[in-house]
Amino acid sequence: MNNTLLNVQEAASYLHISISTLYRWVHQKKIKHAKIGSRVLFSNDYLKEFVNNNTVNNE
Repeated sequence: MNNTLLNVQEAASYLHISISTLYRWVHQKKIKHAKIGSRVLFSNDYLKEFVNNNTVNNE
C-alpha cells in the first residue's frame, strides 16, 4: 500500500479536474478521502481505485 497523501490541489491535478469539482465529489461522497483536522487529503491508492472504478470499457 502506498501511504502517500495528496492535498486537494495535488489530487485535482492528478485527476486533471478542477479543485471545485474535487470538493463537490468529496461533499457528495463520490471519492474516498481522509480528513485530518480541517485538511482534506487523498491517498494515492484511493485515487487509483477511483480511476479504475470509473474507467469505461468499449467492448
